[in-house]
Amino acid sequence: MRKTRFGPAGLPIGFKTFEGAAEYLHGKGLDAMEYQAVRRVAIGEEAAKKLGSEAAENDVLLSIHAPYAINLSSKENEKIKASIDRLYMAAKAGYWMKGKNVTFHSGYYSGRTKEEAYKLVKEGIKNVKERLDREGIGIILSPETSGKNSQFGSLEELLRIAVEVPGVIPTIDFAHIHAREGGSIKTKEDYLRIFNEVERELGREAIDNLTIHFSEIELTKKGVDERRHHALGSGYGPDFRLLAEVLVEEDYRPVIICETPLLDQDSLKMKEIYMEIRKRRAD
Repeated sequence: MRKTRFGPAGLPIGFKTFEGAAEYLHGKGLDAMEYQAVRRVAIGEEAAKKLGSEAAENDVLLSIHAPYAINLSSKENEKIKASIDRLYMAAKAGYWMKGKNVTFHSGYYSGRTKEEAYKLVKEGIKNVKERLDREGIGIILSPETSGKNSQFGSLEELLRIAVEVPGVIPTIDFAHIHAREGGSIKTKEDYLRIFNEVERELGREAIDNLTIHFSEIELTKKGVDERRHHALGSGYGPDFRLLAEVLVEEDYRPVIICETPLLDQDSLKMKEIYMEIRKRRAD
């Protein structure tokens, strides 16, 4: 049976390499981890397969975050081509480690209209998907909701791509949506609105295949767009407890990746909150 999983975006605190990281997370009761290839894809096939084996032995579900230097709607064709190559390499590394999905930032509007940017991003993702399919590489492509209005990646844009390009399921970053929409997530109904949009466009199964990023987030002085991520309980929104209540009440079972500065520590707090609500509901 599918379960809700929790884990950090990157190495547990104090770890310098991935050696023993999966075993450590398992011992803490965590069962997911996002490999961070945000600077470059620096892991080869042998090392990736070893990491994947260690993770599988410890029931830790892996995913990978592609390099930040991806802009599929750049004004420069060479940058678009390089972005496609970076996303392809990240997907390939994720496949080697038996990762569930590859999360990535799609790019910026770059002075283009939103529709022009949409067409370029869609074409770039489609290019990568077709390339992976030709090589028999099965991994979900997961463009991430973005936290700034200058970036491509509203929920609406990403769901549209997912409808039009098979094999795409967005990574839902609630902090980014909260920031992009000027602090919009304040109630359970605000979370439900987002889940309902995903289900309406992609079906219920997509929700249980979601990768969710979560942290509390500070907005810019203008009150819109992200400034920086914060730990749970920092006083910034959105509220994880409300999300956990929705997950339990609706029986959603996604993967929750913690993006706070406290990584595995806050991952464990998230799981504890979730399990507390689940136990209370069962009683």
